[in-house]
Amino acid sequence: MTVGVLTLLIAQAQREIVIAAPFLQADQGLSRPPLSDALEAALVRGVHIYIASTGAALQTIKISSKSEHYRAQIHLYQPQTNIDDAHRLGSHAKFCIADGEQAYIGSANLTRPGLGEHLELGVLVEGALAQQVQSFWKHLLDIGFFVPVN
Repeated sequence: MTVGVLTLLIAQAQREIVIAAPFLQADQGLSRPPLSDALEAALVRGVHIYIASTGAALQTIKISSKSEHYRAQIHLYQPQTNIDDAHRLGSHAKFCIADGEQAYIGSANLTRPGLGEHLELGVLVEGALAQQVQSFWKHLLDIGFFVPVN
């Protein structure tokens, strides 16, 4: 169900999508349909995509294959703790926010096991609760917990 909810959030986003997960996997998760297709369509719609993860996980994202226009819409963030020491995650949070109006908070990493093999649990919230998740994300940026790396 995690893949379905994330795909729906990405497909419905009109302005911005925030995706945070400590573990991403090459050729899985964000790099594989249906999530990769939904992200590509979001870029075409002009949606800005913010991805927060570890340095190693961010290396699995193929930005260079995107056109210059689309690359400007992709924003990568890394926990400062993980920058200082690559052996520390800095964040184990997994969430996705669409336009500050809907948010998914769950346990799944964006890997093949996390999305298709393990029992995972998540909750989709809307309205005021989603706005609180959005505010928390903005706060983490404001205090320098997550820092831009591209």
